[in-house]
Amino acid sequence: DTLRSNPCHNCPVGCSQIRIAKSGDYRGTLTEGPEFETSWSFGGTTGVTDASAIYLADKLCDEYGLDTISVGNTIALAMELYERGDLSPKDVDGLDLHFGNHKAMIELIHRIARREGFGDVLADGAVKASERIGRGSERLVMHVKGLELPGYDVRAAKAQGLNYQTAFTGGDHNRGYAFQEIFGIPVPVQTDRFDPEGKAELTKWNQVMEMALCDCPTICSFMISEGLLRDTEEGLAQELSEVRVGTVSELVSAATGIEFSPQDLILLGERVNTLARCFNLREGFTRKDDYLPIRLAEEPIPGGASEGHRTSREEQDQLLDQYYEAYGYDRRGYPTVERLHQLSLAHVIDDLNASGLDLT
Repeated sequence: DTLRSNPCHNCPVGCSQIRIAKSGDYRGTLTEGPEFETSWSFGGTTGVTDASAIYLADKLCDEYGLDTISVGNTIALAMELYERGDLSPKDVDGLDLHFGNHKAMIELIHRIARREGFGDVLADGAVKASERIGRGSERLVMHVKGLELPGYDVRAAKAQGLNYQTAFTGGDHNRGYAFQEIFGIPVPVQTDRFDPEGKAELTKWNQVMEMALCDCPTICSFMISEGLLRDTEEGLAQELSEVRVGTVSELVSAATGIEFSPQDLILLGERVNTLARCFNLREGFTRKDDYLPIRLAEEPIPGGASEGHRTSREEQDQLLDQYYEAYGYDRRGYPTVERLHQLSLAHVIDDLNASGLDLT
């Protein structure tokens, strides 16, 4: 139950909530949360239905300094391997890792944080755990670039999926959140979440706007999107979006003493995203890392409103080609020399070429 809101000063959104578990095995647990992703990662992925256990999992991760999405995903992987018989009770220190066992889930959080026993196997995340476990487990890990996926099934949300594929941090919903698909908001266009058409350009737009209006100015993305969520009428929503770009450019200009037009701010967002892409390329990430987990390509959604949908590798390839073109990259996902000059990033060309990449 919610005790009170705990917003940042004068914030009209107030996303943070102080909650207490009034029932369940962990009754009395007090936490600031759990938010959507935490409820999903410790509930939906693990099969745990005791809300008080999810409250406690959230509290423990906060206190240990652990990411709830990664920890929940990693424990869920261990549970799936246990259910399949790929992990024995001996492998997991005698824990009963069947889906839904909240006591085992809570115990694993402690062991992960302390690197104790099987917890040490899981402590570096799902990808590293699968490398240590083997037995075909790498095909079961839900990640992009080593980052465990959040709680959106992107087989039926193509822009959200393409953002997972290409976000420089890995499978991260916050780099280019596709609110057009998730909430039906018609900005900058009305879109069908099932249809891949136009999703490359939309993904770039979302990523650039997130960087330009939120991450670079250090403004909360909830604040930027709140007005759009309140009114989904196309004309008004589009107008509000344009007002936000103009307002943020004025704020940045006032704070820095450097005049930024709305167009300057948008170009800055693209510049930062491309610089991050160059960093990843230098560190060894290439097009081969811009794909969703194989399960999302091979396993269709089994039921519900999105029944039968999946994201084939062919579709992912087509979207990547279009996405790279939208950003001014070649088919390998390398920024072209021309585009790097246009973005005032010519200084990274020699660095990338020295790393063995041929940008010519």
